[in-house]
Amino acid sequence: MFNPIRIFAYLLATLFSFTLLIAAEEKAKPEKKNQELASVNGKKITTADIERALRMRYGPSLDEMPAEQRVNAIKQVTPRMTEELISRNLLLEAAKAAKTKTNAEELKTTLEQIKGSLPPTVKFEDYIKKMGHNEKSFEAEVAEELLINFHVQKILSAVKAPTDAELQKHYEENKESFNSKESITASHILLKTDPGSDEKLKSEKLKAIQKLREQLITAKGAGFDKLAKEHSDCPSSARGGDLGSFGRGQMVPAFEKAAFTQKIGDIGDVVETQFGYHLIKVTKKSTAGQRKFEEVKEEITQQLDAPKRQKTMQDYIAGLESKAKITRSAAIKPAEATPPKKP
Repeated sequence: MFNPIRIFAYLLATLFSFTLLIAAEEKAKPEKKNQELASVNGKKITTADIERALRMRYGPSLDEMPAEQRVNAIKQVTPRMTEELISRNLLLEAAKAAKTKTNAEELKTTLEQIKGSLPPTVKFEDYIKKMGHNEKSFEAEVAEELLINFHVQKILSAVKAPTDAELQKHYEENKESFNSKESITASHILLKTDPGSDEKLKSEKLKAIQKLREQLITAKGAGFDKLAKEHSDCPSSARGGDLGSFGRGQMVPAFEKAAFTQKIGDIGDVVETQFGYHLIKVTKKSTAGQRKFEEVKEEITQQLDAPKRQKTMQDYIAGLESKAKITRSAAIKPAEATPPKKP
């Protein structure tokens, strides 16, 4: 939602994982001087632009990382994010040259979605201020993202979708890869405690989450997402506590045992882990076994379609870059290997 292109989403999702986000806050370090990283046809891309782009994509989750880990994560992704912003500028120029139009209703909806995704403790005005925006400039940037997205979709519309015959052939030739493992989809509410928390604090947290459990049981599970947004200490609170789907071995043992033995829709007993106290609500279960063609048809479509779409965009952006004046600073260029000395 925060960036329609999401070229490097997987890398960032890994860096800003669940376990990192629920770690204790550390004291922030002084901000470094804004540094120029690249330019596209005279328009500069700076370290401030990188951080703003990350905030657009991940919202307040960026600030919930411990300070040292946040600095290291941003440093690690800066070269790739710079390349993404170079591509963004090229695409924006191309969209404007093609006189691509945005939809006012789509812009309004997107802004409402962004505001609605923020945790209750985060004010929209404070969120955009951290990015160096006021409401008008933030709306303008979101409008640009939509403009780029519309233009990209126009370019990708030329990519032909795989036929049913191609999909079926791929399924028959790769059946073993569609053997699913047991997994569940769940949400949770976390009241965080630290390993060193005193017994009084832990007792207060336990009483508070037991009260939430009683409230949810009375409501037969209704309103779980609302309570998660209001009370959960996990960054997933912004999504109503949604953790997505996960298999065995991906969560800490106590959490996993409770989640996999819980019935769909039930509010289980309070679960204690090293992170604190959890309430879990399972919304879906998938058993292990051979998945049928109809179940994986959409997945196969994406597998076959994605490389073609990616190649189309790579070629298109390469064409734009060949006609543009682009500079890159030494800060984002990989160090060149020193050639071995001749004997």
